[in-house]
Amino acid sequence: MEDDDWALAAGLTIGEDGATERDGGGMVIATSARLRLPLDHTAPAAARHGAKPILIGWGCTDEAWLGDAAVVISELVSNAVIHAGGCVELSLELRGGRVWIGAADTSSAEPRRRVATVDGGHGLAIIEDLTVRLHVQRYHRGKRVWAVLRPCLID
Repeated sequence: MEDDDWALAAGLTIGEDGATERDGGGMVIATSARLRLPLDHTAPAAARHGAKPILIGWGCTDEAWLGDAAVVISELVSNAVIHAGGCVELSLELRGGRVWIGAADTSSAEPRRRVATVDGGHGLAIIEDLTVRLHVQRYHRGKRVWAVLRPCLID
């Protein structure tokens, strides 16, 4: 099943936000997209499958980088599902070669590291290892947790 087909089957809606900015050579330097996710355990997979073609479309095609992005997306969305009742929206933004990934939920509680056990508590440490910045901002009555990935090599 193609990524777009899978996303539609999962009930994922994808929307482009604002205008796409390009440099003099036509390369995308700034753009964004929003993914509305199902509010259940299928959200992390839906987010990964919906985000990958967007990131590739922006020129981020390095498989190792895409793998790291998929892990960060899974962890952000999983944390929202497990600890905040669901991820209502995944945001993807490309700003000057860096991709910002944001997971919005309806809880105002800020994420915090837990003692890692066999049952969990590894998520924030994994996200911090794969990103250059983690930031929390208010989002309606909840929050959006942003993770900024290392620069992707844009084709």
